[in-house]
Amino acid sequence: MYAILFKSIFLLTVLDLSRAAHKRYEWTLRYATYNPDGVYRRVISIDNSSDVFKFPGPTIRAQKNDIIEVIVHNELPTEVTSIHWHGIHQLNTPWMDGVSYTTQYPILPLHSFNYTFVASPVGTHWYHSHTGAQYSDGLFGSLIVEDPNDPYKQFPELSLIMNEWYHRYAIDIFDILSIPPTTHHHRFPEFISGLMNGKGRHDCSLIDQSLLLLNKTEEEQNQLGDLLLCVPNRPYERFTVVYNETYRFRLIAASSAFNFKFSIDNHELTVIAIDGVYVEPYNTQQLWIYIGQRYDFLVTMNQQSPLGVYWIRAVTAVNDTNQFHAILHYNNTRNGTPEPPTSPLPRNLTGLVNSMPLVPSKVNTDFSLQPPTFNETLIVHIICVPSVHRCTVNSHSYKMPREPTLFTLYKHGIQQPPPLSVFNLRQNAHVMIVVTNFQNFGHPFHLHGHSFYVLGVGKQNQSGTGEPYIFDPVRDRHTLNFINPPYRDTEQVPELSYIVIGFIANNPGSWLFHCHFAWHAEAGMVAVFNVVGGRIPPPPPNYSLLINYRDQINLSGKVQSTLTVFFLIISIYI
Repeated sequence: MYAILFKSIFLLTVLDLSRAAHKRYEWTLRYATYNPDGVYRRVISIDNSSDVFKFPGPTIRAQKNDIIEVIVHNELPTEVTSIHWHGIHQLNTPWMDGVSYTTQYPILPLHSFNYTFVASPVGTHWYHSHTGAQYSDGLFGSLIVEDPNDPYKQFPELSLIMNEWYHRYAIDIFDILSIPPTTHHHRFPEFISGLMNGKGRHDCSLIDQSLLLLNKTEEEQNQLGDLLLCVPNRPYERFTVVYNETYRFRLIAASSAFNFKFSIDNHELTVIAIDGVYVEPYNTQQLWIYIGQRYDFLVTMNQQSPLGVYWIRAVTAVNDTNQFHAILHYNNTRNGTPEPPTSPLPRNLTGLVNSMPLVPSKVNTDFSLQPPTFNETLIVHIICVPSVHRCTVNSHSYKMPREPTLFTLYKHGIQQPPPLSVFNLRQNAHVMIVVTNFQNFGHPFHLHGHSFYVLGVGKQNQSGTGEPYIFDPVRDRHTLNFINPPYRDTEQVPELSYIVIGFIANNPGSWLFHCHFAWHAEAGMVAVFNVVGGRIPPPPPNYSLLINYRDQINLSGKVQSTLTVFFLIISIYI
């Protein structure tokens, strides 16, 4: 019987191979000891059976509408996990969004999960753990969906994923933030160093190399963090380029607590896409990029100097002294040029602070450039109370449910009244969301399962009084862009101000809307949008897919995996 089934599936699938390839990956999550910035500590690594250690995780590249299958084995002995595919809409595959207790149960130690989904929409995306703040320990990587009609495909590509880096494990940082201190409270983790493509450099003079864990109590060891051997002068990431060539950079902010200002010394950046959406070319010298966002930009290598090397810089948005680097290296200069001279951050750079100056390009075909008339409005107020490390949406701190909200929605439908922090939306409703930030620092908000129109972004501390500026739909409507607003999936809510966004709730499922500051989401700054019209697509075979390794490779599992891929291919074209 299995032979006939496989033959039928094979023959039907081959007909579409020219239109949808099947990209299959098998990953094992393990602890490893590594020194991304020179300081050795425990990290989470992804073993993809290659002989090369990759940090961050391996890059996934696929063509639009390819089927991506990633089998994740969790060999972290004391941690559950899940993986979210940030930027992938998961149309018809809401169970694959990878959010613990929203779309799945977390993957237990020594268990596995088979993520299978369509590579869509096109653009620069990424993946990361969506269990606590776990991705801060290294569980993230790039995900690129190539567009067969990409208007910029003639340019060579350089990918850059950047993040801040800590010498403590993420859960230990959360404990520091959440335990009320005796003198003052840390609303952010302390900036230690930053990484570009997994490489950075910590000042080893700040480390006491003679510090030993021997004869210290467990509590003292926890206070010290992961120790502490520092290798000085860790090499920076280096991009070798050709004079007069134009390159396309794909820039990803994979940080967990800091937003960045990004620039390349002596070079102009021409923005061509945001979160996978093409925009009319926009020239700037510095990009403000917020957690979870992606920018594609062109850089023409038009500089000539004897050294031929230039700093690629990122500084935290809150403090210009928190700086980290990569190097741009022209290949026609002598190989002996190690690094550019040390220099301060250039001043008076033109900057792109938010999305509002950007205009979506007409080459986009997956959405209307002009937003619809919105027939439903949600008011969302956000704030954190640092003294108790509690963050709220509409005065409610989100708590994980006992079972995934998507599973509850599938079994029982809409619950009335909905739980706090859960919004029930009709399928295809045109929804406007006004998010007001009552905090004196910003929050980057990400919507799962959809992209949204950025209709308006208030100015930071717009009232000038230290009080939040509340958007008034009558007084402030003229400030909104209803003609050709930016379209993306992550936007910063400025301090003491607001954003107004809008989207079409056209993807049935249970979707998070949350601050992407990892510890703020962990502290409760989360809402859930339940989108329901017709039937929620059924869960995949063996949901919750908490499968032992031996079960994963048996014949039945192979049949189920093949069936999942087959039906996904069919769903693309019906």
